[in-house]
Amino acid sequence: MQRHVPKGSRMTLMATNELQVILLAPDGGRRAVEEVLTLSQSSGEPFSDTRQRALAQLSRAILQDTTLRADPASVAVGYWLRKSNIERLAADFERRKEAAANTVLVPVGRVFHVAPGNVDTVFLYSWVLSYLCGNQNIVRVSGERSEILNRLLAVLCSLMKEDAELAGGNRFMTYEHDEAINEALSQWATHRVLWGGDESVSRLRAVPLSPHASERTFGSKFSYCVLSADAYLDASPRDVSQLASGFYNDIFWFDQMACSSPHLFIWVGSAQRTEQALDRFHTVLATEIERRGHRGASSNAVHRLNYLFNLACETDLLANLAQREFLSVRLADGEVWRKEICGAGFLVHVRADDLPQVAQFAGQQDQTVTHFGFSRNELFDLARVVGARGVDRLVPVGEALSFDTTWDGYDLIGDFVRHVSVRMSST
Repeated sequence: MQRHVPKGSRMTLMATNELQVILLAPDGGRRAVEEVLTLSQSSGEPFSDTRQRALAQLSRAILQDTTLRADPASVAVGYWLRKSNIERLAADFERRKEAAANTVLVPVGRVFHVAPGNVDTVFLYSWVLSYLCGNQNIVRVSGERSEILNRLLAVLCSLMKEDAELAGGNRFMTYEHDEAINEALSQWATHRVLWGGDESVSRLRAVPLSPHASERTFGSKFSYCVLSADAYLDASPRDVSQLASGFYNDIFWFDQMACSSPHLFIWVGSAQRTEQALDRFHTVLATEIERRGHRGASSNAVHRLNYLFNLACETDLLANLAQREFLSVRLADGEVWRKEICGAGFLVHVRADDLPQVAQFAGQQDQTVTHFGFSRNELFDLARVVGARGVDRLVPVGEALSFDTTWDGYDLIGDFVRHVSVRMSST
């Protein structure tokens, strides 16, 4: 957790009632920052029945919305919000309280969330956990709002009209990059959560918080996939078809630009088996893309080729140009890739002799490793090594984008509550 002491506020130069944002929920239109910061509903009891019911209603509203039902990421967040999962989170929280017998868990207070622009649903995950923990929330979303983001906000706005408590303690907004507004919202917050690229996160981290506030940041990340070539070749056609569905979800949701989307594919095995596995991989992935009816933006092909030409100037590679929706590149053994993200279906493949050799690819900027074909002991041994270098999570193929309360190695529920210690006299 980061704590920042302000060097001196610039807010004396401009009153907060002169600053304006675009409020998106519970109402719409331009509002003065001073008005937005006046929330009628104070912090509440973590995981209260009222808050759990509100999220169950949100789940139903998302899953019943015609537009959102057609978006896999929205369906995923709708299922994540379903009553049974929220009850599971509540039960986990009760166990957390029982384990801290001499501690009372209270809301951290006022949380300012800055959501990324590349994944429409991240703002909901961040807000939901904070809301469950009883906090007041102000959420800034990207000004370049997609149809999906607009629908999610519309659903929230509709629910807020029926739920005064939900509307009273939460604000969803957007505004152009404005240091004075960032400072006003940051000074209001007792906890700040920043999601985005390294540049935007660094810029926002420079905005001072209250000396008593805390912060969590989620910057740029790199993710990859590790597969056993032998296990992949030995898998049944049905299993390989299911894997192809998982690869599709991991790669093509969010155009391969989510922090957990894999870009590098590390095949563990001999050179011959790796080449055979790649042939099978290309065939079944192309079949899955056709089955899904996926068609990426026409500019994606140009973007991939441009990236390929630049990469070919730097390293020895072989490229498979046969597919319309993705481009596979096989780096020669021993070649090193500098982990620049292309996205849009650009897949880089390398070979490793064994699983321990995979550790050489790990770095501080890494987040998710999807995997197939290894035992539990092998994965835990790998996690100890790559985790020390920076990797945050190892999950099966198909679960790269599955959200959890532990993210980038941090306990988000723990971030959104404070621990009040209670000690009794020993006499």
